[in-house]
Amino acid sequence: MKKKTLFQILALTFVSVTVMFIFGIVAVDINAKSMLRERLAEETELACALVQTEEDFANFAQYSDDVAFRVTIIDLSGEVLYESSTKAPLENHIDREEVKYALAGNSQVVERYSQTFECDMTYYALKTTLADGKEIVVRLAIKSSRINGYLWVVLPILIVVLIGCFIFSVVISNLLSAKMSGKITEVGDSLRSLNDGNYVPIKTNSGEPELYSVLNQINELNASAHAHIKSMKETSDKLNTVLANVSQGIVAIDENKRIIFANKSIVDIFGASENLDGKDFIYLIDDLALCEKISRHLGENYTSEYGYKGKDLSVVIRKAENNSDDVYSIVIITDVTDEKAVQRQKSDFFANASHELKTPVAVMQGLSELLLSKDILDEGSKKQVARIHSESVRLASLITDMLELSKLENGDSVDAVYSPVDIKAIAEEVASGLSPELKKKNITLEIFGNGTVTADGKMIFEIVENLCSNAAHYNVENGKITVTISENDNETKLTVADTGIGIEKEYIPRLCERFYRVDKSRSKKTGGTGLGLAIVKHICALYNAELSIESEVGVGTTVSVKFAK
Repeated sequence: MKKKTLFQILALTFVSVTVMFIFGIVAVDINAKSMLRERLAEETELACALVQTEEDFANFAQYSDDVAFRVTIIDLSGEVLYESSTKAPLENHIDREEVKYALAGNSQVVERYSQTFECDMTYYALKTTLADGKEIVVRLAIKSSRINGYLWVVLPILIVVLIGCFIFSVVISNLLSAKMSGKITEVGDSLRSLNDGNYVPIKTNSGEPELYSVLNQINELNASAHAHIKSMKETSDKLNTVLANVSQGIVAIDENKRIIFANKSIVDIFGASENLDGKDFIYLIDDLALCEKISRHLGENYTSEYGYKGKDLSVVIRKAENNSDDVYSIVIITDVTDEKAVQRQKSDFFANASHELKTPVAVMQGLSELLLSKDILDEGSKKQVARIHSESVRLASLITDMLELSKLENGDSVDAVYSPVDIKAIAEEVASGLSPELKKKNITLEIFGNGTVTADGKMIFEIVENLCSNAAHYNVENGKITVTISENDNETKLTVADTGIGIEKEYIPRLCERFYRVDKSRSKKTGGTGLGLAIVKHICALYNAELSIESEVGVGTTVSVKFAK
């Protein structure tokens, strides 16, 4: 870098000095010619002053031996009266340019080729009057080469000056180059220290105002960059600490299925090597079926479960929605083996408890119906028996829902018969069953559209019946329920919208939990078991259907189920 800078400075200096040298030669040449021309004009005027009579022409005989200088006297007709350089007769000079200027009273220096001397000559002519009144033209001439002689006298001096300037510039350039190279080295060292994390600012000197200002600005930018890098590193360290200690396995994948990031948990789940950056994600997951499943859903939002070497895994895929061009999808894998075991125990308990309760509840319901059918009870006893009957019916419904939910959770319904199911026909059947309850509250139920889905008809009936039943239970007097069915090449959609009391948005995420009630004081008034949406959620999961709930207090609730084809 130093040599290159030095060479550039020397080259620039050489060019500059050479140009100045050339301009100097030209200036000397012009100045010499100008001085000699002025002198030629002055000497011509002096010669005119010395010539008063024709006898005075002899005074110029002293120039007869000077081959570089000549004196010529010409009359007004152009005839040569005297010539110092030769005694031979000369041709008429009336057409000579300098003579014309003199006769016109506008004398000028003229440079032209002389046929007499066969070389370039510089002429100056001036008209004057002799003592006897005769007018003549006195012309002086000098060889042009004599003027150029001054240049050759000065040229060696200019060359010496040129060499001296060049040597001086070499010394100064070397010093400047060393100084500049040192500053550049300091800038490079400062940038390297910034990259290494041990930032060292550039030393500045206020005695160098130009460099001082520039280096100060560089220091300010470097200090700002250092602070920003430090802040980003701290944030990155915190994020890496969090990602390394969460129980979920997280892996970021690009569009070419290469791993961009994988945390410690996902490495532990699959027992892979820790250095996975840039590798295909098959190096992480040694189960081809799971790899294919994830590959099919990259770039979209997807949730599923998978059994892996005796473990129950929750697989969540999310499409990257940020500004990163590298991250295409994020895969979150959670080991839910323990949660599944607890869930199975709970399901088994519900199933066993429900089964054990089913017979006694059926006996209570049957006996209460028998007692109510006989006219053997007074009014007070009838009310108590009627209450027993009502509670036994509600308990029987709860047990039925618990058994159904337990079957769904344990996968006992996966062997159901799949066939095309007309959702509109099922909706009409459900509407017919809910007719008494709808009439009590004067609720209008309307069905629009058509659509089919390949599934077990009983499961689809459970979905429609639970959604419509909830819409009726939580609707207002003179309310409305709208069932909309639509179908296209990609999906079949069922939507149940009501004009009921609505639900606060903060409670919506928990609506599908078993026995969850937003307002527990309304549970007995509205009826139901609190398991309807939990059953709907599990059936949707069985068919990979998408369940969504929207609600606004005082406006109503809309529940949608999308079945992919």
